[in-house]
Amino acid sequence: MKFYQEGDHGKALCTHCKKPVTTTFLRRDVPFSDGKGMAKAILVGVCDTCSQVVSIPAQSTPAIRDARQKELIAIDANLPAVYIDMLDMAIHTIDQSGSSQMRKVILAFFFNRLARDTAAKALLQLAHKDAQDRFMEPRGVCRRRLSMKVSPRIANDLNALINNTHMNQTELLKSVIYQIQNDVVASPDPALLKELGELSAIIS
Repeated sequence: MKFYQEGDHGKALCTHCKKPVTTTFLRRDVPFSDGKGMAKAILVGVCDTCSQVVSIPAQSTPAIRDARQKELIAIDANLPAVYIDMLDMAIHTIDQSGSSQMRKVILAFFFNRLARDTAAKALLQLAHKDAQDRFMEPRGVCRRRLSMKVSPRIANDLNALINNTHMNQTELLKSVIYQIQNDVVASPDPALLKELGELSAIIS
């Protein structure tokens, strides 16, 4: 693996020029692909023809990861332990070798899925009522913290659901988890399980 310095030259395929080009390694601010945030002053390969960034050396990867990490948004909730158990049961149903790392993946999947569903408001409000009726929360009930960092896009999906359902974050999370329980464990959809299983295989 080669180590590059500013001014070094290389070769790469430029998608802008649509051909192989020579490059010069320079320091550039590079925006993330989703347009939210950027990695600043990282070493990149710049096309000598059009001046577009066309390659990123391995030595710049940690700086990009750190910059991306700073853009993540924290989601924290103190939930009755039964909801974490439900989420973990869904993970086990999807992939018996799945770990707690899958919690964020399955929640993000459902945030996005529900945010695009015009029936989500009624669905989640019904899930909220059913969960309240089924799982009482007496004083002293065991609680567990759900804590994760997500991209702005996932946070936007969550906030859209909060605004649409008029729930607070904790109520929304409990409702989504209860809906996951329904869709994955109680009345599983084979096509949905297959899609989630493929996601689990990617991150495991």
